[in-house]
Amino acid sequence: MALRPVLADLALAPAARTASVTSGPVAAAGQATTVLLGVHCTTATGTTPTLDVALEESADGSSWTAVTGSGAAQLTAAGTRTAFATVTKNYVRVAAVIAGTTPSFTFSAAVYVLPN
Repeated sequence: MALRPVLADLALAPAARTASVTSGPVAAAGQATTVLLGVHCTTATGTTPTLDVALEESADGSSWTAVTGSGAAQLTAAGTRTAFATVTKNYVRVAAVIAGTTPSFTFSAAVYVLPN
């Protein structure tokens, strides 16, 4: 079996974050079908900090819905997580939800798209 090219983007660059965040659209219209989400966290601080990262999709780039089953396992400390998902709409982005008491996570998120 021959390998196919993969499109990739660093959706959220490495940075310390204390609040939930979403990336901009990371897949060109019509490109996505199978998507791999990679999250790399180097630091987590605060009281019971949690980081939940998942994919959202949109037909028009402005109205977003969660992609079922695309959430990476929750992070509460430094670590790496991945998740696979199938998307059906034209645009994809990363949504990261940060919770806890004075939480701070230094992390990045990348999206790898296997084009149609």
